[in-house]
Amino acid sequence: MRNLKVFIAYNGAAYHGFQRQDNALTVQEVVEKAIGKLLKIEPPVILGCSRTDTGVHARRFCFNVRVDSAIPCNGFVKGMNTLLPGDVAVLSCEDAEDDFHARFCTKAKEYVYLINCAPTRDVFMRNLAYHYPYPLDISKMNAAARLLVGEHDFAAFCRAEGKVRVKTTVRTIYSLEVHKNGNICEIKIRGNGFLYNMVRIVAGTLIYVSEGRLSLSDVQRALETGDRELAGKTLPPEGLYLNEVSYEEQTDCKAELLRGLDKLRITEQGRERVKNNLALDTDDVLGWCREFLTRAVVTKKGKNYYAAAEGCTVTINAGSLTIITAHRQRITEPFAEDLTKRV
Repeated sequence: MRNLKVFIAYNGAAYHGFQRQDNALTVQEVVEKAIGKLLKIEPPVILGCSRTDTGVHARRFCFNVRVDSAIPCNGFVKGMNTLLPGDVAVLSCEDAEDDFHARFCTKAKEYVYLINCAPTRDVFMRNLAYHYPYPLDISKMNAAARLLVGEHDFAAFCRAEGKVRVKTTVRTIYSLEVHKNGNICEIKIRGNGFLYNMVRIVAGTLIYVSEGRLSLSDVQRALETGDRELAGKTLPPEGLYLNEVSYEEQTDCKAELLRGLDKLRITEQGRERVKNNLALDTDDVLGWCREFLTRAVVTKKGKNYYAAAEGCTVTINAGSLTIITAHRQRITEPFAEDLTKRV
């Protein structure tokens, strides 16, 4: 018996999500029937990496399926793509280890939420992006996004009934960025897992921040209290895409950096830069940075580490372990004072 690891893409507009349902058409049902027809067997049960909601799309969705067939992987891809409808496509297929499970082996997921900001709706993007015909303040949205990076309790960013399905509402967000190209705004979020409707609520929260309906301090309080009323609305499903599923072990940059914590150093210039940028009220900048790193999410790009938490990022040279600088989004509201008091 083989265990096939398969990546697919689908336009979810015509489907009631991925997960099979008794009274509605889903991606799982369509794919299982195609496999059964291709291999001339009863449709097998496929195990998906995620449960996408009605109308949500996927650019790289993974499932695994056990089959007793010698069909080559390239033959599986070609055969499936002749049998599947035009809004579902098999991207790749490979033989996986017997214990591979598309859901439980996931190391990270990345979602994208697309917003069309054109004054009039684009009929060619119908069901493919959320139409929001108003200007967006990308700078303010990114300031709020930085607050959500790291390990937090995201209870305020979860639909109520979703909380009973999970043991904990704590999740780690590795990155969250907002970019705009022409009329299209893209919110990209990557983390170790997501709660029910979490990405759509995060996107709605960032829009509320752009509009001024929520402040950065509201977002911070939402994280601290779990109060759903302090987060934004749940945006519609048509703008949401499961962008990528990763099964590779994530480089533990934080552990790597913490192992050299005693070697961490800072120059006088760097000390003043960090202190001024963060408005720190302590002279022990090095001590503050060491303590900050224990609660930050750490990534590594090129020659530098980037440690992010609490709305600010500390940049450290990976070779010399010298703190270069730190930055926080310039905030002209009481939240800036609140953060300074905490650090």
